Amino acid sequence: MAEVGERFDMPDGSVFIVRSPAADSDGAFVEMEFIVPPGCVAPPPHIHPRQVESYEVIEGSFEVMVEGEWTTLAEGDSASVPQAVEHTYRNRSNGTARVRNWHSPAVGFEDFIERVGALLSDAGVRRKRDPRIAICLSTAFLEFDETLVPSRRRDRIAMGAMSRAGRLLGITSGSR
Repeated sequence: MAEVGERFDMPDGSVFIVRSPAADSDGAFVEMEFIVPPGCVAPPPHIHPRQVESYEVIEGSFEVMVEGEWTTLAEGDSASVPQAVEHTYRNRSNGTARVRNWHSPAVGFEDFIERVGALLSDAGVRRKRDPRIAICLSTAFLEFDETLVPSRRRDRIAMGAMSRAGRLLGITSGSR
């Protein structure tokens, strides 16, 4: 269970900081701060079956895709993604973006981020172009299917294959 201020540093330079853990709201929400560098490894398009995800840009600019439409959010802008709606994000700007993020209800989102960080660390991933990132992300996505699900069938198939390959190669374990 994550605590206030806990940081999850990723090999691409992204940092996820817990601002209000799910335990503080009995699971009603989790609030995190995303520090997202230019060219970060973005999650594949996905849905949250039971959660609403919201973003508020604190610094810089940040792009959010909702149902195929990209929107650039600048400092002070916000966006909300209804449950079960396809979305993702990226940072194509020249600077780092700081984004406040909420998942309501929490449904294990902070545990998902922690798991991704642990898988990447255990695999020895140190740079953003490492092919093992896809294996680690795939494993975490499939383990946390109550939290987030790849929205495209081709991604679900590829993630299943990568997760199995990761277990066979000893890159990832099959359990949390």
